[in-house]
Amino acid sequence: MNDLLNMPESRSSGPIECLGQTFPNDDARREHFLKLLADKLKDPALRNQEGFPQGTDEAILAMSDPPYYTACLNPWLGDFVACYGKPYHPSESYSREPLAIDVSVGKTDPLYKAHSYHTKVPHLAIVPSILHYTQPGDIVLDGFAGSGMTGVAAQWCASAPAVYRHGLEMEWKTQGKPAPKWGGAAGHPQRPVAGRHLHRRQLQPAVRRRCLCPGWEAAAQ
Repeated sequence: MNDLLNMPESRSSGPIECLGQTFPNDDARREHFLKLLADKLKDPALRNQEGFPQGTDEAILAMSDPPYYTACLNPWLGDFVACYGKPYHPSESYSREPLAIDVSVGKTDPLYKAHSYHTKVPHLAIVPSILHYTQPGDIVLDGFAGSGMTGVAAQWCASAPAVYRHGLEMEWKTQGKPAPKWGGAAGHPQRPVAGRHLHRRQLQPAVRRRCLCPGWEAAAQ
């Protein structure tokens, strides 16, 4: 599965970039942001927000991998948008026709079967929508953070094998659609991913899953 997602085997394999900062390894990144999160948890403005979990600071920190995942409302959402987003400019038009297609995808893919979830949608059924509505460099917000398949789909936009790319391109060509713009940026699954940046934010305070973390190892949990 690591090969399919181009994932590093180790979290501490070398220097990494996160929100404009460079760290010697992923452990150093996590230690740095955990300290920041510990300070942020002392802020009443954060704790008084609707949906803040009823738990100790120690439990929240133990379940968090900031800034990518926090077991509370993520205080770095604005930083992700500021760092990876593109400011709106009226000269840049955006127009997309509705994506009216039949989606028929099996549930035998190894990535789909990696872990169970009661409403899981195969990532291959999500990929066409991301390719259709976004450009490389756009931010993809997974606002419900359920099974993690939106994240897998965003990564797939860069790591999809040639045979899949060719098949989808031929399908779109027969439909008169322009070829999809595959992402080419390599990097962390929740940093500049697939040329598309993914941020997952759990909006259901009663259900918080740690499905995505550095290296995507948790996608198999």
